[in-house]
Amino acid sequence: MGVVKLSTAGILDYSKTSNFLSGNAPLSLSAFDLLETTTLSTSASTVTLTGLGAYSDYKHLQIRAVARSTRSDTDSYLYYRLNGDSGASYNSHRLVGTGASVQSSSYATYPNGILDTAGVPAATAPSNTFGASVIDLLDVFNSSKHTTAKILSGHSGSGYARIALGSGLWRNTASVTSITIVDVFGDLAQYSRFSLYGVK
Repeated sequence: MGVVKLSTAGILDYSKTSNFLSGNAPLSLSAFDLLETTTLSTSASTVTLTGLGAYSDYKHLQIRAVARSTRSDTDSYLYYRLNGDSGASYNSHRLVGTGASVQSSSYATYPNGILDTAGVPAATAPSNTFGASVIDLLDVFNSSKHTTAKILSGHSGSGYARIALGSGLWRNTASVTSITIVDVFGDLAQYSRFSLYGVK
């Protein structure tokens, strides 16, 4: 096999990457479509993304969050509730690194929502410090499966930095029509931003 230039044009023109960097899978350069973005102009207790049935031609949804809490502490946590369900119908798991230690835990029959396990900076963290999260919600419109999630998140503030890899499960086969993001201990701070992407 000859050497192929790995530019965007090269990848589009040649299928040889299927045997090289892309793990024997076709490489898609347009798999993610930005559907909507919410940026808070003032603090809010929750943010709800509604009418998600309009995106049912997508297989998965992804939320990219940049958030901060008003909680009077170093950090807070976020829940992701599906279809407004705040009951004990979620599972969450996490692996967290702080730079000094690694912790793991799991939460069976977890109430309130899928947990963003790295959390977000809060009021006593350095000014203008926000945490970042990428949440993949898989098979959200498949009524034969429970909706599952994977989360990569992290933040740094006041010596309480952490990065986390998490997973979650909503034990319900209903098609997802709304996602509510809840600050567990305070409100979501001004300028917190939540972008929703569709994945084919």
